[in-house]
Amino acid sequence: MKISIRAICLMALVAAVYAAVTISQAAIGFGPIQFRVAESLNLLAFFNPIFAPAVALGVLITNIASPYGVIDMVFGTLATIIALLAIRATKKTTNNLLVASFWPTIVNAAIIPLVILIPGVGLAGLTWGAYLGIAATVALGQFVVVTLFGYTFFRFMMARNKNFIETIENLR
Repeated sequence: MKISIRAICLMALVAAVYAAVTISQAAIGFGPIQFRVAESLNLLAFFNPIFAPAVALGVLITNIASPYGVIDMVFGTLATIIALLAIRATKKTTNNLLVASFWPTIVNAAIIPLVILIPGVGLAGLTWGAYLGIAATVALGQFVVVTLFGYTFFRFMMARNKNFIETIENLR
């Protein structure tokens, strides 16, 4: 697939916006309770696969500033990649944006508690209670920003401006 200079610039812009927004809101972007507003950008991958690497790069750049260090750079970014792949699979199988919006919640709730807990306590100190507590708060944050905010935003844009979505879908 040939990608235009315009598409590369938009991909870079998405990565930069993700990083800038999340780092500027670091107090709510890292830790057991996360409301990374930029996570709503995950849904761009539903409309066009070129935005999946852009969002993943934004997460990687952001996680350089993470208090959890390299483990967050690796596993936090991996969680995003898995969620983005699931979003793309949902597009192909059901074409349902609402269902796709649940993947970041599910994947991050499963992986991010390990990023937070393992460096501090190691595997020997990991308890189900701690894991499930952090999984619940991470899931809540993801659900709010991706499903409630992101899904609502994209549905609004689809209803108000058909060209908005067509532009995203046809970008190459």
